[in-house]
Amino acid sequence: MSRQHGSRRRAARHGTPERVIPQRVEELTADWFTDVLATGSTVTEVRCEEIGVGIGFMGQVHRCHLSWRPTASIGDSADLPSSVIVKTPTQVPENFAAGDALRAYEREIVVYQTLRTTLGVPMPGYHHGEMDPDPAPWIQRPLFFLFDHLSIRGVNWVINRFLGMSGKSRRRYILVIEDISDARPPTQMSGGSLDDARRSLEVLARFHAANWMRTDATQHYRHIFPVDTVPRVGQASYVRNREAFVERFGSVLHDGMLERLDEIQTRVPEICSSLAAEPWTLLHGDYRLDNVLFRPNGEVVVLDFQGLSSGRPAIDVAYFITTALSADHRDEEETLLRAYHEALVASGVSSYSFDELVRDGELAKELLAHRIVGSADVLDTSVATGGDDFLDVIQLRVLDWLR
Repeated sequence: MSRQHGSRRRAARHGTPERVIPQRVEELTADWFTDVLATGSTVTEVRCEEIGVGIGFMGQVHRCHLSWRPTASIGDSADLPSSVIVKTPTQVPENFAAGDALRAYEREIVVYQTLRTTLGVPMPGYHHGEMDPDPAPWIQRPLFFLFDHLSIRGVNWVINRFLGMSGKSRRRYILVIEDISDARPPTQMSGGSLDDARRSLEVLARFHAANWMRTDATQHYRHIFPVDTVPRVGQASYVRNREAFVERFGSVLHDGMLERLDEIQTRVPEICSSLAAEPWTLLHGDYRLDNVLFRPNGEVVVLDFQGLSSGRPAIDVAYFITTALSADHRDEEETLLRAYHEALVASGVSSYSFDELVRDGELAKELLAHRIVGSADVLDTSVATGGDDFLDVIQLRVLDWLR
């Protein structure tokens, strides 16, 4: 499933050198790239620059520029990448604990290794992925049992203990992918244009159509969960974070918003069940403008598959619209939804009506608003861009769309 080269514990026991899985930029050496890219040529110099600062919470992303000494047999070095993108986990302990516990790093590596060519969406090319073995592959079943049967207070107790364990994890992850250097990245903080939104939604529709009711995906990776998996975790997180949310945003919440969120809290299992029902598809899980690239040839390339899951397609659609565009664009929402639905039908899906998309979209907006309230103590989001906290901007956009 992944390129694993034995655990560090086993290596130490046998006196063999520990396999290098870089987690910091200084570990991304010329020798390491020569080894993992396995082109037959030699990387002679590496220059790294951090990118995506301020738009992600669970990882670090570097563009690594590579200088090569080609072998004599190659002659033309055109096929040797002049730069690659390297993704490693964040160095922020709280955020690493969340990413490790949610299997976000593991999931994306496995997606690139086993599913990339079958997802029906343009993605960067894959060069290398590696991670330490899962130290507790058995833990999922007892955890889910507890989440389904404990009180909300008990669920919060288990979550706190589990995140504490994940925070002490030393599991290493790395992903090396193609650098789409000629692409234009939209800016999430300032919002996108309607044309960007329409084109992105058409690509999303083709992705959903290619994975419609796809039952074989979990054969490749068993941690692709439906959206109704342990909904009480979301309810517990809401209870844990409600007071802090009110303290932070109470002054800008419109009348009745808090009561609306409290009412949604009572319906979370029902909402999740509706959004997991047939017909369902694979969901990107984090489909937003910062994860879409526009190339000069018209191709739209999709990034970041850490949140791959399954459910009704309106979840991805509502997430994209409410985070990409301010609620000032509410009058254009139907136009965007129709563009998505027309592309879905054109791609062969006939079992999901436009009215279902609209209805599910309203449920998805409720779920997204509820979830984003509950995320505050799981991730450290204190990343400022232009004086505004990134999550603050996204959170308030979603709440505005809920009106």
